[in-house]
Amino acid sequence: MRTQYRWIWLLLAALLVSTLVSTAGVPALAAEKSLVWERFDVDIQVNADGTFDVAEHQAIRFIDGTFKFGYRDIPKQNFGYITDWAVTDASGNTYMQTYGGEVPYTFVVDDQGGSYVIRWYFPPTSDPQTYTLSYRVHDGLRYYSGGDQLWWKAVYGDRQFPVLASRVRVMVPAPAVIQEYAAYINDADARDSVTAELLDGNRAILFEAQRTLRAGQELEVRAQFTSGVVAGTAPAWQSRADAQAAQREAEAAYQQQWGPIATLFSGVLALALLLGGPALAYLMWYKYGRDKPVARVADYLPEPPDDLPPGLAGTLVDDSADMQDIIATIVDLARRKAISITEVKEQGFFRMGTDFIYRRERTDVPLSPFESKLITDIFGSKQEKKLSDLKNKFYQDIPDIKTAMYDDLIGRGYYKTSPDSARKQFGCLGGAVMAVGAAVSVLFVILLVDLTPAAICPGFGIFALAIALLVVSRYMPRKTDEGSEAVARWKAFKEYLRNIDKYTDLDAQKEIWDRWLPYAIAFGIDKDYIRKFEGVNAPAPGWYIPSPTLYGPYHRRYYGPGSDQPPVFLPGSGPSEGGGFPGG
Repeated sequence: MRTQYRWIWLLLAALLVSTLVSTAGVPALAAEKSLVWERFDVDIQVNADGTFDVAEHQAIRFIDGTFKFGYRDIPKQNFGYITDWAVTDASGNTYMQTYGGEVPYTFVVDDQGGSYVIRWYFPPTSDPQTYTLSYRVHDGLRYYSGGDQLWWKAVYGDRQFPVLASRVRVMVPAPAVIQEYAAYINDADARDSVTAELLDGNRAILFEAQRTLRAGQELEVRAQFTSGVVAGTAPAWQSRADAQAAQREAEAAYQQQWGPIATLFSGVLALALLLGGPALAYLMWYKYGRDKPVARVADYLPEPPDDLPPGLAGTLVDDSADMQDIIATIVDLARRKAISITEVKEQGFFRMGTDFIYRRERTDVPLSPFESKLITDIFGSKQEKKLSDLKNKFYQDIPDIKTAMYDDLIGRGYYKTSPDSARKQFGCLGGAVMAVGAAVSVLFVILLVDLTPAAICPGFGIFALAIALLVVSRYMPRKTDEGSEAVARWKAFKEYLRNIDKYTDLDAQKEIWDRWLPYAIAFGIDKDYIRKFEGVNAPAPGWYIPSPTLYGPYHRRYYGPGSDQPPVFLPGSGPSEGGGFPGG
């Protein structure tokens, strides 16, 4: 009886081996090229002719792999054009501008219409290096009566890796002085993340990031200085840029005013749902699914409390008709001589194993409606069936058999409605609430995401309610008062079977041990029950025939009309040798 479970351990071992093999390849897949900017410092010098010079000092540490070129993409936005390109590195190399190729210590500038794309090449390396990209920006200043302004995205955001430290210095020509300044990270005010210090008599300002700039985060600086010192007039793009800046400022003011309120509202609503959802699910169970509390009838009962068949008893105890209840019913039908089970050992050149033959036997055995259906689904119009013939067919009949079992219990007055229907109703309710949660999450994100990141939280609260309903749906089948009282008695009998060695003499009971075996199967304690009777060498059940060659003579003696004899010991299955039967 132990060898039938060996395949489970083989399957688990196979899964374990496949897991180890698949995870062994992860490091190789993860070994991609990566780097980090130790520093990204930028110097910006505003010139008297209205241009400004930019020098980007990129100190890069290569982490994985070797690299042979650098890359920079500058969108053509809010300036006219760029000239005077230059690239150098900290080793003293000056790169030559070319128009193609990948020769070390050269660089290429590609004007793609919407952006400038710069590539500079160097010998393959994995050593840290600092590269300086310099260029002059034309028509990039903004002009106002109260003061001219420089806006520049000094640390670009089109990066896959972080910048650990950054400093941006802006200098204006004398006699101009810097009047106002600001810094932005992804268009948001960065005064909490970037410090600013005026230098050189207010003719320079030093911005310094106080935290890492993650991949995708750009740092933009703004400096307003004395009007009329720098040549130039407002460029064509200035009005559009001013409108965009005004819109961002209005959005920031709106967010500052309403963001805390939206955060509080979202948080309170989410908390109410997180706490109230499970509480509501509990109240629904208490009102619609809770069985009548019944006092314990006894520590144990040594006999079944009524004539309920084993499969129905198992269904009543756990509110679920499952395979162990169907198997218990098959074994009980065999014990009551309605069917027999014969073991067949099959051997051949291509085939070797064990099968079982189910045979119809006595037709005068009283059957409940679900038992009649079970026999019909197994045998059809035939008198015998092999277990192997049922493998790909019988599963189709299982839902109808379960429905018949529930109907039988309803007819006996133990339920008012099918337990399966109750589970499905509340399960569908949980699914509907989950769909509503998804819709509400999307709606809140659309309406409030610009105000608060907590906009998604109410959706999580609704999901908590949905999950609570799905969990509680398992416990929503409600028994009648009569059903609750019956369960209390059946649990006392289950306690007897679980500890049968404590309450009775197993050796004295071994001749009729299979009498309660169907109930042990239905209650899910059959393995322990069988193991205890194995210890006292209990005989094989009378309905179990170990070989087709024994069926004929044995059938006449055991299944004869009116026979109600004690078990007949088959050759090779007496008490001295132990016994067994086909498990589920």
